[in-house]
Amino acid sequence: MLSFLNKKTAGKGILVLKVNGFDLKATVINGSRDELKITVSVTSHKVEPIAALGDVFEQLQNVLGKNMPNTVLLLHVSAISGLVEVTESFESEDKGNLLEMLRWEMEGIVATQSPNWDLGWLLMGRGYINAEQREALTTLVAEEKNMAAQPSGRGPMRYGEVALREQMVSKEQISECLHIQQQLQLSDQRLLTQWRPQLEKASDSAGMLDGSDAVKKYLCTSMPIAQHQQWLEAVKKISGSANVPRLNLRQVYPFAGSTVPLVGESDETILLTEFHQAYIYCAVLSNGRVLDAAMIKCSNQPVDISSVADLIGNGAFVDIARWFVADFNHAYSEQISYLETVLALTPESLVSRTQLNDEALLCELGVAQHFLGASPLLLAPLAGMPPPDPFYRSKNFKVFMGVLTVPLFIAAYEGYYHWTLEEIRQELITKEEQLNRLKESKKELRKESQEAGKNIQLFEAKQKDLTQLQSEKQLVEQVIVKRQAFMARLLPVLSESINDGVVLETLKETKWYEFSLTGKAVDQASIDDFNQVLSISLEALHMYVAKSPSNFSGDTALMQNGVYAFEFLLKHQEAE
Repeated sequence: MLSFLNKKTAGKGILVLKVNGFDLKATVINGSRDELKITVSVTSHKVEPIAALGDVFEQLQNVLGKNMPNTVLLLHVSAISGLVEVTESFESEDKGNLLEMLRWEMEGIVATQSPNWDLGWLLMGRGYINAEQREALTTLVAEEKNMAAQPSGRGPMRYGEVALREQMVSKEQISECLHIQQQLQLSDQRLLTQWRPQLEKASDSAGMLDGSDAVKKYLCTSMPIAQHQQWLEAVKKISGSANVPRLNLRQVYPFAGSTVPLVGESDETILLTEFHQAYIYCAVLSNGRVLDAAMIKCSNQPVDISSVADLIGNGAFVDIARWFVADFNHAYSEQISYLETVLALTPESLVSRTQLNDEALLCELGVAQHFLGASPLLLAPLAGMPPPDPFYRSKNFKVFMGVLTVPLFIAAYEGYYHWTLEEIRQELITKEEQLNRLKESKKELRKESQEAGKNIQLFEAKQKDLTQLQSEKQLVEQVIVKRQAFMARLLPVLSESINDGVVLETLKETKWYEFSLTGKAVDQASIDDFNQVLSISLEALHMYVAKSPSNFSGDTALMQNGVYAFEFLLKHQEAE
């Protein structure tokens, strides 16, 4: 298979499409897995998929003519990578049950890491503001939120309003980016998920194959089904049109970890750090497995390199032997120098391991190398188009075979008929005699058969119900463990936020991750103090105070029997 792929690539090459939400880059890669080279790379600033594909193919035709590739790989910013741990108590031979568990775990990662909803990131991607202006706007928006928390009565200005106030962008530019943002926020946000098991030890290959408990970590990739289908349909629609070859979209990759195949296999512990425009991705690799991985989003906030340093100092991010860096935009030299002092290691650029001069194309080169067989278990790409039907199922083939076989069939049938006619007559006489005998016992056999069939159906239905209940029980147990862990973090936060003037009475979960908190206080000031401390403490849990009888929210508590009764509503933060 690898030999076949290498031969195909050596001809017309592989087309890698890179979608970041505000433009489309198309790169043609030729060669074999061990020696790949970039033939041409073009960019379209159109957002709608079919229009963007038509634009890049028109540019490719000007360079390549008719010698354009039909094998397509897609890099999409909405495809988010994550390393998910499953507890030892989770046991199921049902891959569908495991997939639902991993998809449930990936929902939170996708919601917090996806950059699609960040207006500042879109403005910078379209070239309307630079990185310094985005950081300045992010700081101003944070100040607006802090001012809104004061009892001034006015709501905070939104990102676009602050950008207009500072005269960094025009109303037309804001409207354009809001339109792009609306296109990215599709109504159907169900996730498509693919996973790869990561072994605890390199010698645990048997555990990976038989699905035993030796595998506890899964490298996952998820993206909204609607966005995945949107690009599949776009490629399918433009395929075979004017000046476009028959395209086959093979796999969909995330940006994060796309350069892993360029590192190569090694028994050393290697740290890979990718500085993308929307986030920083760090992964620890050793012996063909991912020991740990993390993403730090920076599409809606300035890069906090100290957070990256704190991350690298924990867990598997220690005792690193080598350090590879990919700075795609050449904008993080200061941050890399800071990490160099923290790690006490000299960063090695992935460009030096390739024949590229442009670091911006490392993602494209990495996924092409993975597609050709490098590091298959260190990436988890989503599936592309299903393979085409075999040639013998095509309509033209069936018509041709039908026309060809009709004369042959007629001649053969006539000869066979004359040769066996007398034999068939004798056999019919014998069969009629047997049939008469069988009719006598047919009624008894039919009754017994019907009764047996009913019993078999009843048994199969009960067995199916038992299997489904066991699977649901395992999934519920996992959810309960997660909920207990969340409550174990929430209750200390509530306890540490209480002051001497406040007494909590009830904590009731009204909805999923939504809590009603009631209590009494000696005065309004105690409620205000409790509200302020609690709001700050809840940020670590991605929660906020949605409703409270505090002066900060423009309302006050009611006094009952000499004390103030209050009720707080706590909610989970949604993605911006």
